[in-house]
Amino acid sequence: MSLNKQLGMLAVAVACVVTLAFSSSTSATPYASGIQLNGVNSSFILNQGGANVSVVYDGGATVVPMGMLAAGTHTFDATLGSSWEIVCTSSAPAGWTQISDDNLTQSKYYSPRGVAVNQNSASASFGRIYVSEGLGGAVSAGGRTTTDGLYVMGSDQSDMLGQGDTAASGTIDWTTGGSNSPYKISIGPDDSIYLTDWSDAHSGLWRAPADLSGTWPNVLANNNRAASGLCDNHGSIPAVWVEGTGDGTQVYTLDEDFALPGTTGSVLRYDVGTATDYNGQPVEQTQDGTNIILNMRADVVRDADGSWWIAQYRFTESAGAPSLTRFLDGGTAPIYNSGADDNLPLLYNTYGNIDIHNELDLLILGARSSSGVYVIDIQDPANPALLDTIPQTDYVMDVAFDIAGNVYVVSNSTETLRIWSPGGNWIATTGSDGSFTLAVPEPSTIWLLVLSGLALIWFRRRVSR
Repeated sequence: MSLNKQLGMLAVAVACVVTLAFSSSTSATPYASGIQLNGVNSSFILNQGGANVSVVYDGGATVVPMGMLAAGTHTFDATLGSSWEIVCTSSAPAGWTQISDDNLTQSKYYSPRGVAVNQNSASASFGRIYVSEGLGGAVSAGGRTTTDGLYVMGSDQSDMLGQGDTAASGTIDWTTGGSNSPYKISIGPDDSIYLTDWSDAHSGLWRAPADLSGTWPNVLANNNRAASGLCDNHGSIPAVWVEGTGDGTQVYTLDEDFALPGTTGSVLRYDVGTATDYNGQPVEQTQDGTNIILNMRADVVRDADGSWWIAQYRFTESAGAPSLTRFLDGGTAPIYNSGADDNLPLLYNTYGNIDIHNELDLLILGARSSSGVYVIDIQDPANPALLDTIPQTDYVMDVAFDIAGNVYVVSNSTETLRIWSPGGNWIATTGSDGSFTLAVPEPSTIWLLVLSGLALIWFRRRVSR
C-alpha cells in the first residue's frame, strides 16, 4: 500500500474518531441516501444535520473531507476514483430524542395509518419516507389539509416530488373505504410500494412505483366482494410483508376475513409475481392452530432467521391473547408468547404495529394512550427483552425503522409523523457498490486512532520542513 494511501485512510479514521470522541452537537444517526450520479455534480441526501462527512475514493487513495453538514442535498465529485464511500460520523448521548419538527409541513397528517422507509441501499430511492393518509382532513395544528393516499419525502423530510398537501392516489378512490383506506405499507426489494386496505368496502392490496406515478394496479383480485370485505381470495388486509422481485415476488398478509379451513390469524402467502388482479388462492405460511391471534388490528414482520413476529392490539395481554408472538416458518403454534413471559411485564396496551431491524436485532412495537413505543432486543429470539421505551405520546398507528436505526412513528391523535434517534456514536458508510454499513467504534480503538492521529500530524510537519 502506498504511503499516500495509508495516510489518507488514517486521516479519515482520525477525523471520524475526533468527531465521535468530542462532538455532541447532534442526536441523530445521520446517513447518506438518495444518491444521484451526475459526474462532478453527483449528490446525496443527508437525513439529519451535524454529521462529519467525508468522501473516500478507492479505499482511501483520495479523501475529500466535507466537514459538518446540515440536513439536505449535498454535491460531490464521483469522478475522483473508480469507487467511493460517503462516510458520516456522529456522536451524542445515548437516549431516544425526537429529531423531527412537529411544525414542519411534512410532519403533519390528519389521520395517518402507515409509515415505511426505503432500506434498499443500492437504489436511488434509498432513504425515502412514505406515509399513508387513511382519512384526509384539516390538521388541528393548522397550516395543512391532507387528502387520502400516499405521501413521499426524502430522508431529510423534503417534499421531493412537490406534492404539497395533496397525496398521490394512483387514480384510486380511497375515500370509498373510509378511515382505513389506505392502511399499512411494505416496500419491496425492487422499490415497489405495497399498500393495504383494511376497510370492508375497499379491502385489498395495491402496488405503486417508488415515484408514486400513474395508476396503481390492484394486486389481489376483488371478485365477488361481500359487504364484510371478503372476496374470493382475500378479505380486509391489516398487514403486508413483501419478498422477491419480478416473477419471484411473494406477498405475505394477515387477513381479518379470509381464512383457510379451520384457521384464523395465520400468515398467508400469495405468489403474485408481476401479476395484477391475482386470482390464486394463498398458502398458509404459518398456521395459528392455537387461535391466539384474536384482534386483526395486527402487523407482521419476518426475522432474518425466517421466523415470523406478529403483534396484535391488546389492552391487557394473557397467554391466550398475547401482544407479541413468534412462529417458525411453517409453524402451527407460536414458539414465543409474550403473554406467558414474565420478563416482559410492561408489554401491554400495544396497538398492533411492529417493525424489525435485523442487523441491530431489534423490534419496535407501538402502543396507545401515551405508553410509547417499546424497543425490544431479539438477539436471543427465544428470550426477547424490553430494552427501552420511546416516549411517544398518544396513539401510535404505525412504526418503522430506517437503515441507520432511527425510528419513525405516525399517530392519528397527535396528527404527526415523528422521527426519533437513539443517539450514541456511529459511523454510517454508503458505498458506490450499493453497500451500507453501520459501525460503533470500540473505545480502545478510538484512543488508539487518536494517538495515531497525533503521530500523523507530527510526521506531516517533519516532512513539510
